[in-house]
Amino acid sequence: MSVGSLTTTHPQAGVKPGFSRLWREGGNLLGMGSVLLVTAALVLAPVLAILYGSFRTRPPGAPRAAYTFAKIEQAWGGLFTGDWTQAPTINTILLAVPVTLFATALGALLAWAVTRTDMPGRRVFEILFLLPLLYSPLVSVIGWTVLADPNAGLINQLWSGLIGQNVALVDVYSYGGIAMVMVFFFAPYSYLLCAGSFRSLDSTLEEAAAMSGAGLARRLSFVTLPIMRAGIGAAALFIFTLSLEQFAIPGFLGAHIHFDTLAYTIYMRTSSYPADLPGAAAGGLLLLVLSSAGLFAYRRVTRHAGRYVTVTARGYRPVPTALGPGGYVLAGVCGLLFFIGVGLPLGAVLLRALLPVRTSSVELSSLGWGNFDALLHAEDILLGFRNTAWLSLGAASLCGVLGLLIGFLVVRRRSWSVSALDYLVALPIGVPGTVFGVGMVWAYVGTPIYLTLGILLLAFVVRYLVYAVRTVGSGLMQIDPVLEESAAISGAGALRSFLFVDLPLLKPSVASAWLLVFLVVMREISASVILYGPNSVTLPVLTWSYLNDGSYGIASALAIVQVITVGLVVVVMRALFGADIRARSE
Repeated sequence: MSVGSLTTTHPQAGVKPGFSRLWREGGNLLGMGSVLLVTAALVLAPVLAILYGSFRTRPPGAPRAAYTFAKIEQAWGGLFTGDWTQAPTINTILLAVPVTLFATALGALLAWAVTRTDMPGRRVFEILFLLPLLYSPLVSVIGWTVLADPNAGLINQLWSGLIGQNVALVDVYSYGGIAMVMVFFFAPYSYLLCAGSFRSLDSTLEEAAAMSGAGLARRLSFVTLPIMRAGIGAAALFIFTLSLEQFAIPGFLGAHIHFDTLAYTIYMRTSSYPADLPGAAAGGLLLLVLSSAGLFAYRRVTRHAGRYVTVTARGYRPVPTALGPGGYVLAGVCGLLFFIGVGLPLGAVLLRALLPVRTSSVELSSLGWGNFDALLHAEDILLGFRNTAWLSLGAASLCGVLGLLIGFLVVRRRSWSVSALDYLVALPIGVPGTVFGVGMVWAYVGTPIYLTLGILLLAFVVRYLVYAVRTVGSGLMQIDPVLEESAAISGAGALRSFLFVDLPLLKPSVASAWLLVFLVVMREISASVILYGPNSVTLPVLTWSYLNDGSYGIASALAIVQVITVGLVVVVMRALFGADIRARSE
């Protein structure tokens, strides 16, 4: 080979890698930019539409509509002048704060008992504590109404018979009663989100503290809880947002004592005649500010992700904390909590479904299948089942795939574009369902998807994608990057490393994300009750309609059928694909 040939070959060999690298980086930048633009358009459209709608005088599409500050002044100024937002806002905060604190603490306690101790029966409790995830908040409403109605509730009737006086032991139509129902309903979410992180905690850290003389309380205070701060903080944010947006429980129960929350008041502004969509948008902005505080707190808690890495290239064996005789005491406490929070209300719903009419006493001879028979002959039930099934399967599948991809980018690829994507995906979690529904109405009215399954599917994917991203991301945070670096040293590319190193370890997290979104959509009512149309009604919306019509028996039968259906889906998915909502990390 001549010298000339060498001098001409080397520059060409040096140009190709540079050009290839520029081409690859340019493609990545273009792809990331496209993802950001699409995500921003989908996420910001309803949020900006709420802002736009709050400055309008009439609903979207109405003639002679103009811009005005009247609705904003009425909603925000009403906090100080006693207008329509003052009492609902105060009531919302009075409910959300204690419900978040007690539900998060209760769920974290149950998760610790099941995953980190040798408590007897913990495998059974592991399943029982997740039962409330299978049904909507309306099941809790029906159950506790049957049990704790101050006049005809079964608990109060039994208590009155014991003491010989007509005195209500538990009043579900009170502030304390509403808060109690919400705490028991939301505690399983805290349990679910905390359980996976508790399992991932390297027990050698606790063992080292024990060898240093630290007792159980000291180990929990200075080792376990500090490491678990991100998981518990995420659970608190989740519950805080759900408490703010929840209108079914405080709406139905609070209506008896005129205890209205902001979410329920906004809903009433959209459903009453004439509808006040501009006022609902202005009130939605107020509720959005409240929920944004939770989002800000979440980001403060989870910004230092690296300190929560507990699954590394070094193997470890989780060792449960030995409680001795205290384990039986803890098991008794867990059993009592399950009986009060889940067993009693669920049993009351089944009992009401079998009773032809509501009575203060129960006679076995009066039980029958009349309500289920009436349910099967209802014209809208089949439509509701079909719509709910398609929405749940579609939203869960889309969120599962997108959550895996975005979660990997957020945890493993640090750049301003990834940070922006992470913020955009998380933004809808700070938007309560009723507010998000109002924003979707303003954004998509007049489009082909308005009042169809399309707008519901879009709303669910945009709003619940963050749950999949966070669930997958939490699992990925606990996988040491050293494992990927080892694969790269062995010659594996980025795609091969992801498929054969990360994906197998993330399988439980992806399955948990899919099932979490599936269950949430199956029970979702906050946005659905605003966005549904004549042909896009869902099962929770039907249950709500039956309750408001006074058809408690049919509503109870529908709730029981929905619980059984969802339970069967969970069992089948676990058997066929290994999906599990227990969020295990091993």
